[in-house]
Amino acid sequence: MATSATIAPAALSLDPGTAATLSVSVLNDTLLVESFELAAVGEAAAWTRIEPATLTIYPGQTEQATVTVLAPRLPDSAVGQVALGIRARAVEQPDVQVVAEAMLTVNPFAETEAELIPRIAHGRGRKRVRVAIDNRGNVPLVAAIAGQSDDRLGLSTPTPDVSVDPGHTEFVDVDLRPTKRVWRGDPVTHQYSVAVAPEGADQPFVLPGSYVQERVFPKWLWKLLLALLLLLLLLLALWFFVLKPTIESAARDAVEEPLAQANEKADSASEQAGSAAEQADSAAQTANEALEAVGKTPAPVTPVSKTTSVDIRFELTATTAQGEVESDRWVVPAKSVLRITDIVISNPSGDFGVMTLENADIAAPIFTTGLENFRDIDFHWVTAVELAADDELFATLTCSKVAPPVTGPARGACEASVLITGRVVTTG
Repeated sequence: MATSATIAPAALSLDPGTAATLSVSVLNDTLLVESFELAAVGEAAAWTRIEPATLTIYPGQTEQATVTVLAPRLPDSAVGQVALGIRARAVEQPDVQVVAEAMLTVNPFAETEAELIPRIAHGRGRKRVRVAIDNRGNVPLVAAIAGQSDDRLGLSTPTPDVSVDPGHTEFVDVDLRPTKRVWRGDPVTHQYSVAVAPEGADQPFVLPGSYVQERVFPKWLWKLLLALLLLLLLLLALWFFVLKPTIESAARDAVEEPLAQANEKADSASEQAGSAAEQADSAAQTANEALEAVGKTPAPVTPVSKTTSVDIRFELTATTAQGEVESDRWVVPAKSVLRITDIVISNPSGDFGVMTLENADIAAPIFTTGLENFRDIDFHWVTAVELAADDELFATLTCSKVAPPVTGPARGACEASVLITGRVVTTG
């Protein structure tokens, strides 16, 4: 004994998008009342619906179910034969199963869409638009492209025939060429159409379009030229009133530094000349002494320069409320150079504060020291510190705390002094 199943009809043509109906019959050739589950198998299983999906059949009896097949109207529904199987399997006896087969033939269908991109184009001369051809059928599409326009607009396409595979889109270029240019005035609108004629179709697709030809010189051109002229005038004003003075100032600043360096070199040369003059005076003095030693009267020699040792003393007293207190100023004589070699600073009471020694013609002080660091201290320079003629030498004292006395009454101010030892070299 065996269970059997059949499908009627065994061969069927399918139009995608249209449902087709078949009938499946199942014979229960067993000794038991059995329920059979029905399921579609094969390439067309996804397109199939079975009602009812389960048949309950008495021994020796046959029952039927309706099979509905709907192939989607899509390019994926390929043209050709597709096998369909309906499997019947016993629920109580899973080893009992049978498959009924049918052969389905998928018919071809054509579905085409076309679009002009853009439908309204703008330009001044030659303009290119595109036609999108979409093949939504399941067979290759071959279409002819043709355009139509009036005498004022030329229309052509480099690909008058196009082939599109199922499920694909092809783009065709269409060139628009006005016969005349619009130099001024209002824009001119040209009407045209593009026909897409699929092979085997009764009617072509006619795609209307418009080409708005703008004038060559736009309205905003003169405004732009006026704005550019104003910008040019603004740039000229910026140059003459801002940039040029800034550049000239920067150039002057750039020249000042080399001039300052040149002045420093001149001062150095002057100092070297003074030193040479001292050496010449020394040599002349030595020659005079040699002549006197041998009993001869030396000829009078006028010294090139004169060197005089000087001691300069500044004594300062300052309270904490006074702030910075300045000493008297010692002015370097004319045609002279002061060369400082030693400084002695005294802070006998151990006060707290700051003392500086300064040249009035130079911003930076010669030196600065804190009073609390010493009671008496001296400085010696191997290379003398030089002040030029008319320079002003002075000292300042800032008192931050008055030291308490060891004995006696309290003091009300800081006291300090500085002794400066050097030489004044006078030339001329």
